[in-house]
Amino acid sequence: MTACSSDSSDVLSMGEMEDILYDIHLSQNIMDDNNNDRRVNEIKNREAIFRKYGITQAEWDSSYNYYCRHADKLYEIYEGLSERIRTEVIDLGGDVSLDEATLSGDTVNIWNSERNFILMQQTPYNLNKFAITTDSTFKAGDVLTLQFDANFIFQEGSRNLVAILAVTLSNDSVVTNTCHASSNGRFTTSFNDYKRLGIKSVKGYFILLRNNNEQVSSAFRLASLENVRLILAHSKEVAEQPTNPKPADGKDSLKTDSAPRITRDELFARPEDRPKIRSISPQP
Repeated sequence: MTACSSDSSDVLSMGEMEDILYDIHLSQNIMDDNNNDRRVNEIKNREAIFRKYGITQAEWDSSYNYYCRHADKLYEIYEGLSERIRTEVIDLGGDVSLDEATLSGDTVNIWNSERNFILMQQTPYNLNKFAITTDSTFKAGDVLTLQFDANFIFQEGSRNLVAILAVTLSNDSVVTNTCHASSNGRFTTSFNDYKRLGIKSVKGYFILLRNNNEQVSSAFRLASLENVRLILAHSKEVAEQPTNPKPADGKDSLKTDSAPRITRDELFARPEDRPKIRSISPQP
């Protein structure tokens, strides 16, 4: 638990805030998103957590307001929370490493940043950018898939997480894919270089948005992103087939030496003057 305390004795310490947010994260993860009574259960769970730590809703609101005014401290709390969530995933047998052994020979995980991180609605902590340097691993016709798990810890308000995958091709054209997340779960967005132009660069970002008509609130709102991966998959080249393939014996099946030949004059002659074409019997 973080040992640092706030500048005021009227608010909870950073360690207490992290502990409470961690329990809130666990309580929300065990609830079913499709439950019609989710909002009621969230309130009951939060009240139970406050009783556990011996605080009131007013004390929590006051403390959270303080840390919202000191975003650097709030971000430090969330960094500690992200590390605890990472440890939780490991303890439960999950994978948080950049291990490529689970991928097939034609695929590789090229994600080069943290696989688990926290986003808040306060600027600049609502944004996480990434950039991938291309190398000989990339081939024409590759498929890129961005995958992540989103877990929201919202006291109130709408959830709006956006993931952007921007791919620059060898002809300098840019293709952008957008993935929206508004509930807990796994999300995926992909790009396919089906024209086989080749990928020049890969960039993107995650951002936690606030609705334009939504007022600034002291309610805690954060998104925990876990198990982020960017999978590069090589497509199999399809060999071009000849328009008129020849049989195994090397002869053209559309031609035969026994076919009659008609001259241009014979072709345009009057019907009664055209030569009669004898029938051709099958050859053994």
